[in-house]
Amino acid sequence: MSFAMPVNDQSAYAAANMVPEGRIVLFDPLAAFEGITGAVNLGLFPEDAVVAPSSEVTREVIRAVNPEGGPSIVVDERVTETTITYEIPVLTPSEQVRSLHNGAPAVALTDPTLAGVSVTPFSPGASILGRMVVIAKRPGTDANRLFRVFWHPRVALQSNGQGESQGEQTLLFTATVRAHTYEPGPAFDDVATQITQYGAIFTVPASQLPDLLAALDAEAAA
Repeated sequence: MSFAMPVNDQSAYAAANMVPEGRIVLFDPLAAFEGITGAVNLGLFPEDAVVAPSSEVTREVIRAVNPEGGPSIVVDERVTETTITYEIPVLTPSEQVRSLHNGAPAVALTDPTLAGVSVTPFSPGASILGRMVVIAKRPGTDANRLFRVFWHPRVALQSNGQGESQGEQTLLFTATVRAHTYEPGPAFDDVATQITQYGAIFTVPASQLPDLLAALDAEAAA
């Protein structure tokens, strides 16, 4: 194959390629939360929401003297800073999601007259450290259709206020992916070098999604 015959020449213009992916976001806080004992499904998102990683990369250009004379030439670029974030508006927040939106674990009061009341510190800018999985699903019934799974071993989840969509209230989150190096489990031994400090993107047949999620359960849990 060459530029004269791209490998996707027969499928590049197919209308079927426009099928939108769904999004499921699962967040597993590392610190114990009252009422949260594992990963939390953040729920449904507004139809115009774009739940995808946004990267801001700062580069330092390395220049050299042009051997032919004239202006300096660019030899390379060195990445000096990377910021990866998700903006997540939640349309159907469960009680667990509302707890996460408070920004910190709740503590139950012990005074008998205030039984059932809990308190969370009001701390703007605070974030909750955890693991996050974002599943990009394609519609259909074919067990071999491919999904994408974004795996991030460390994410700081932060409340970003409230919004509105279609006349309904939304809870807004910002998820910042943090660098974290860990030793991948046995299931990922042969691809350990493909998992960076920010995570990895897995491509998985629909029928094997539960198996992949089960394998990720034990990853970077400590």
